[in-house]
Parts: sequence; C-alpha cells; structure tokens
Amino acid sequence: MNVATDNRNKYERRWRLPLAWVVLIVFDLCLVAMVCAQDEVDRATDKSKTVQVVIGKQTPAAAADGQRATALPEKGAGVSVVQLEGPNDVKADAVRFEAIDVFVDSGNQPLAAYQIELASKTPGVEIVGIEGGEPAVFAEPPYYDPRAMSNNRVIIAAFTTGENLPAGRCRVARIHVQLQGPGVKEYETKLSVSATTDGKRVPAELSIEKAEA
Repeated sequence: MNVATDNRNKYERRWRLPLAWVVLIVFDLCLVAMVCAQDEVDRATDKSKTVQVVIGKQTPAAAADGQRATALPEKGAGVSVVQLEGPNDVKADAVRFEAIDVFVDSGNQPLAAYQIELASKTPGVEIVGIEGGEPAVFAEPPYYDPRAMSNNRVIIAAFTTGENLPAGRCRVARIHVQLQGPGVKEYETKLSVSATTDGKRVPAELSIEKAEA
C-alpha cells in the first residue's frame, strides 16, 4: 500500500504545474485577448474613417468662396473632424498660406478659459503662426508650447481674470498655416477645457473657419 501511494504521489507531482507557470499562462491568454480586442478596435476605427470620408464627399461644397467648413461626425468626446474648402486650380507642389479662425460658443455663460487642440489630417499642412482673438480679454496670443508643437498639430490655451468676458460665439484665436497642393484640407479639433472665472466648467462648442482675406 505504501508503495502504491508513493507512486501515485510521484505521478501527481509530475503533472502538477508550478504556480508561476499558471500565472504566466493566464497572463499570455489575457495578452492574446487584448491584442485581438485591439485589432477589432483598429478595424472599427478604419471603418469609421472610411464612412467619414464617404460622407464628406457626399456633402455639398460649403460655398463658392470656400470660407465655410464642413463638419464630419464626431470621433469622440469633444473631438470633431472638419473640412475646409480650398482651390482646385493650383499645382500639387504649389505653396500658399491661409489663416484659420477658431470660435468657441459658450451660450449665455461667460467664457474665461479654454484649451483647444487642432491637428491636420491632410498631408502638406504646416502650422506657422498663432494670433489672439477678437474679444479684448483674448486679444493676446494664447499660450502654447513651441517645443510640443509639431508641423501639423498644436494645443493652445488662454485664461483671463479680466472683466467684460465674452458669451455666445466669439473668435478666440487665429492660426496661420502653410499649405501645399490643391483641394480640401481636413482638420481634427478638440475642445478640452471651457470654463468661467471661478474655474467652473461650462458647456461650449468649438468650430473653425477659413479666415476672410
């Protein structure tokens, strides 16, 4: 009996996995599941981008002068993709300059602070300058980090404790860009912060338009 019991114990120990191995196997399975889930998200994102492009092509041109923007469906909280019309009668290697007006609409709430991100989704776009807006409290150029600003992406922010705060739709900044080639340029915009004087967040909408010459 003792011999049989010893043999059975040896057999069980031989096939018993160490705890570290079990943890490693579970971790590997979780990693595989995460990779598969990320692949599904990437495929869904690519599909969403395709739908946005199709919708953008089906949307009528904004105006003959090309000053208005065509907004595509939002990609996430506070994130939108906007198309700005451009001339089609220029060469592919032609360089031109434009200015983009940035508007924030805070409704009936006074706007004292904002943070905005703008990034080009079209090749051949380079951000070259930033100006302030129309209200006196936002007339100075907004804050931004030149080291963090890439050629096609920038984050701008401003805060004021002054009086006569703007409410409703107002132009808070103007961004100068260098463009190459003809046609529509696509931008991704995000309003990260909109607040009043006491730091309380207020609902607001962000929009951009090509500045008038």
